[in-house]
Amino acid sequence: MNLYRVGVIGCGRKASTIDDEASVRWLTNYDAVPSSHASAYTTLPKTRLAAAAARTRESVDRFGERWGVPPEHRYTDYRSMLKKEVIDIVSVATHADVRAEIVIAAAEARVRGILAEKAVATSAAEADEMIEACRRNGVKLVINHPRRYHPVFRQAKQMLESGTIGQLTSMHGAMWTFLVHNGTHLWDMFRYFGGEADWVSGTVLPAAGSDPPGYGVVHLQNGVFAFADVLTGRGTNVQLYGTDGMIQIDMFTPGVTCFVYEDVLPVTPDRPAYQFRPRRIKETKHIPPPENFIPPMQAAVLDLIDSIEQDQAPQSSGEDGRAALEIALAFHLSHAAQGLRVSLPLKNREFRVVSR
Repeated sequence: MNLYRVGVIGCGRKASTIDDEASVRWLTNYDAVPSSHASAYTTLPKTRLAAAAARTRESVDRFGERWGVPPEHRYTDYRSMLKKEVIDIVSVATHADVRAEIVIAAAEARVRGILAEKAVATSAAEADEMIEACRRNGVKLVINHPRRYHPVFRQAKQMLESGTIGQLTSMHGAMWTFLVHNGTHLWDMFRYFGGEADWVSGTVLPAAGSDPPGYGVVHLQNGVFAFADVLTGRGTNVQLYGTDGMIQIDMFTPGVTCFVYEDVLPVTPDRPAYQFRPRRIKETKHIPPPENFIPPMQAAVLDLIDSIEQDQAPQSSGEDGRAALEIALAFHLSHAAQGLRVSLPLKNREFRVVSR
């Protein structure tokens, strides 16, 4: 069995302490313990936490004491860690403003795989450089969008692809405020369920900081409209509308709910096409999450290992992360153009929004 030596860069909440929040119900339909990078690595037989780096000595020492990283393998300069340590996998759990430079440096150090937090970067140009650096050096890159690895969202995708609600016609999504930092989950889910986007029309609300909330429309290449509300206070909610029903995933209701429709009036050839076609719920199905499943953080690590060993694209790739980021950036560009459509991929690769 191959043993992968891991170096973690960024030693804060997502790298180390998020598991302490396990009692908070927002983990429902999102993640499961072990949820931090460190806890995922230390509980998988194929990975061993070998080194860590953070901006401050206090942060890296706190991380090292908690996760058993010896003092001689703790760094306040990630470049020194990459130079001195023998590392197979690097986790980048920093804020987004330094993520690109770290991923590029790790790729140039010829590690085998990188697991980076979302949002992938602060601009499309940064994401381009990250993806190219990994491609050039033969490094696999996974962006941590946990819902891609969660059984509830996978169940919803299976139901959609099997025709349970007919043909997908539109999607509605609500997410905690912040178009980039939190919204990237929603943009990734729109693509996960509906495919590539081709334009965005949106509004950004005034807010403190560079990553405000907003709302608008994401249009997909297949003609599906996705309506986005990234300013709600009630948490993540995704609704997939089809010709024969609707699938719903709510942040605080474990599992996925499906509503199958039927016609109230019989469909006949003599009814004019413009007449309203009333439909009602014929059947409601609620499928709870399985009692035991691989937590998404562990699943992301295993996906990265599979992509290394099988030389295949991961399930949440750098390209996926870049596409989600471009949707978020397009909201800002659309707002600046008074709501006009902004085509994807972005022509303005340098436009930048700094998120957490």
